[in-house]
Amino acid sequence: MDLSVIADFSLRIASLFPQGFMSYLRALPPAVPEQLRQIAFRRTLQLASRRSSFYRERFANRGIRIEKIRGPEDLGDFYVNSEEVRETPEAFLCGQPEVAIESSGTTGHVTRVYMSQRELDYNARQGILLKALYGISSEDRVLSTFDYGFCLDGQIAQRVLPHWRLFGLCVGRVDPAEIYRRMSAYRFNIVMSGTPWLLRFTEVAETEGRRFPLKLLVGGGGGGITDRARSRIETFWEAPLCMTYGSTEAGTLIGFECLRRDGYHLNEFDFYVEIVEPDGEGYGELVITTVHRSVMPLIRYRTRDVARLITERCPCGLPFRRISPLRGRLDEIVASVWGNVHPDFFEKILGAVPDINDDWQVALREKDGKQTFQFRLELDNGISRHDNIRQRILESIRREHKLAWQAYEQGLADVEFVFHPKGALRKGRKLLRLVDERQLANSK
Repeated sequence: MDLSVIADFSLRIASLFPQGFMSYLRALPPAVPEQLRQIAFRRTLQLASRRSSFYRERFANRGIRIEKIRGPEDLGDFYVNSEEVRETPEAFLCGQPEVAIESSGTTGHVTRVYMSQRELDYNARQGILLKALYGISSEDRVLSTFDYGFCLDGQIAQRVLPHWRLFGLCVGRVDPAEIYRRMSAYRFNIVMSGTPWLLRFTEVAETEGRRFPLKLLVGGGGGGITDRARSRIETFWEAPLCMTYGSTEAGTLIGFECLRRDGYHLNEFDFYVEIVEPDGEGYGELVITTVHRSVMPLIRYRTRDVARLITERCPCGLPFRRISPLRGRLDEIVASVWGNVHPDFFEKILGAVPDINDDWQVALREKDGKQTFQFRLELDNGISRHDNIRQRILESIRREHKLAWQAYEQGLADVEFVFHPKGALRKGRKLLRLVDERQLANSK
């Protein structure tokens, strides 16, 4: 039996009886989707080995006999990396492409994924799950400012809203000030967009001094959110912000937060999700396998995103496993004199410091033979006292990371600060929080 057929049928029923669908999901034994997912995976494996030149050659070179493979883990050290998808996307094709989506991510190089219209429509119907989960009704009024262009977010949102059967507009990346001026006329009470847009929308409303009554905010774009940004948005609007996690390569949501906002529930209808090479805390690289994409399936695709599995079942009752908020990307985890540092490491330092914007970056550099952490910060109001911010950050390092503070006091590492106006650091949709620039010094 095909998992995609069952999932598609379930989503159609859910559009008519959303709360009944939630009760059905909560009662569903985890073994049922697991068994169906395994069947769908084997069908995907067979399809890929017959029709994709990439998989056919790779399986042959590695001596992989697909009749012996039961799950992704049986493929051993076989993985697909982002460079392979970016360089030869056509080699992955197993069917007729009808639409393409692109993302440059944090690398600046375009990644292209092909899909069919049917696959995109199926992915959009998955939005019924979010409608049921968040208690969205026909009385709600939804605004989406997810971007269009060649990216996924706007296309999916545009296809989701008809399944919610309510008043909704997908307007693309319109200026937040323009949207704010229209709030009275349209009475939107659910707003969906990327984190930078939601933050700017909140700033505009704070400046104007009027808070429109919102029921829910939904964030996406793949970059996650800091505790500081979430607190600011939720506090002002007095409404929950639920984040989603997706990617161009996935072609849909990999995970989503419930109203408890304690990790992403995985989309286990459509993906095998693995955490490979976990560290002592369980954090490792997220690897995904699509189980019923027929145009361009991805088998053990290395996302380069770092997270850990949350083993406890969520009190919300959903049977899907969860992953933690993303710790960062593999290229954002750097070995240093402070230990293995990553964006979450610095979020704990910067989260309690006032007057700095949510967009920040830390660069690890080498100056005069010493590792130097350069904090690149955007100021909220542009006139904050730099000395006060420096002192607060140093105090936060001492409080949050004792070993890092010890290395700083002993002269093993240095700290410096560069202040920027708001909007200067983010050059694209995503901002690398941590960059290792030590090789720049060595190349001179």
